[in-house]
Amino acid sequence: MLFGTLTLALAASLAQQPTPSFGTIEPVKADALLAGIGRRYPSPVMHDVDGDGLADLVLGDLYGAVTVSKRLAGEGPPRFGPEMPLLASDGTELVFNNW
Repeated sequence: MLFGTLTLALAASLAQQPTPSFGTIEPVKADALLAGIGRRYPSPVMHDVDGDGLADLVLGDLYGAVTVSKRLAGEGPPRFGPEMPLLASDGTELVFNNW
């Protein structure tokens, strides 16, 4: 009986919560092109790859390719440079093959 009472209390509490709203979704452009275009299931994450204090756009995909579009400094909305392969410390291209 306690479980049913808790479930009803939770349902009543959730019904009183305001409906969430979200802003407009804008595609991210890397050097005027849509980031990740033509890639299978691009998975973006923001991370400061080069240590300049600006979050860069890192994209992985289904096939294991990893690219980075470095954020450009400046005022206004974030702008990103061209999408390039992410390199390891030895200069080789990072690829995480799909399992």
